[in-house]
Amino acid sequence: MPLVNPVPAFDFSVVLLDAKPISETSLTDVVGFVSGIGKAFVFGSFSEASGLNAELEIEEYREGGNNTGPHKFLKWGRYSNLVFRRGVTFNPDLWDWYYATLYKSKDPVRKNGLVVLTDRGAGVSSLAGGPTPLGLPLVDRLPAAVWFFRNGLPEKLQGPSLHAKNNEIAIETLEIVHEGLYRLGPSMLPGAAGAVADVLGI
Repeated sequence: MPLVNPVPAFDFSVVLLDAKPISETSLTDVVGFVSGIGKAFVFGSFSEASGLNAELEIEEYREGGNNTGPHKFLKWGRYSNLVFRRGVTFNPDLWDWYYATLYKSKDPVRKNGLVVLTDRGAGVSSLAGGPTPLGLPLVDRLPAAVWFFRNGLPEKLQGPSLHAKNNEIAIETLEIVHEGLYRLGPSMLPGAAGAVADVLGI
């Protein structure tokens, strides 16, 4: 059953869209974000994605006379860089984004994004008999996990290592620094909640 069993990590898509300059983006902006997926800057073109991590930075206070251990207080949240890798093609969109961010005279060109992990088992269209959630072109796929990040900037862009005797695929790497990472639930994605309910027979 795809909704309870873990799913493999190889079937995923990535979507990047322009963010509002100096945005106060919150989770309520996700609906508008999803509705603009048809105008995606990048869609599903990566072979590897990592950095979907969230941490809390903790501050210690050592109280005099309390020898059992220090008090712990939340300082702030912290997020790793997102790292995306893909094979080199004729498409220079990542490099265009980097140069637009570097040379633009006003606000830098920030991106909001979705990373969608899908299940290759029983899909929505076969079980629910309806369109796929989000309107994504994921034929017979059910989104198992969705991460949303906001206000991303291309902190590092690395081209491939070239070698005349090497027959491997040329890979370029993009590192995105961002201002928040959220794991979305089905109720937050338009169409997803109904599809999950149909699959479960609720």
